[in-house]
Amino acid sequence: MQPIWKTTENYTSGRDGTAIDRIVIHYIVGTLAAADATFANSSSGVSAHYGIGEGSLHQYVSELNTAWHAGNFPMNQRSIGIEHSASPDRAPSESTYEISIDLCTQLCKDYGLDPQTQIIPHNSVVATACPGTVNLQRIRDAVEARL
Repeated sequence: MQPIWKTTENYTSGRDGTAIDRIVIHYIVGTLAAADATFANSSSGVSAHYGIGEGSLHQYVSELNTAWHAGNFPMNQRSIGIEHSASPDRAPSESTYEISIDLCTQLCKDYGLDPQTQIIPHNSVVATACPGTVNLQRIRDAVEARL
């Protein structure tokens, strides 16, 4: 699935020579439309490379640039951030998981990543409930099976 580009000013150009070696999994605590609105607001100070939900894949920041997603700038420089439509009382839909697994599989191929160790939860970077109801191991296992 080709991503639909959405505009954000919330990113840093380039990665200062840092190689991509992680995918950070997040949940939106809302819908994809909520992520679109947050990232479109330049004063929010946050972004991600991709957002998934309601049968769609949105891209906000080029993989060549640093999105502001992990709450830790060095981790932002070395990672791709993926937001998932979900909330504390709503797990991602089957379509959200399928799109995520497809995207993560492609990213692991492109960057030579091991899904079991290099697809990580946001809460391994900073103290947060994120990625909440996203079943990270389901994504890791499905990506590994496809590789």
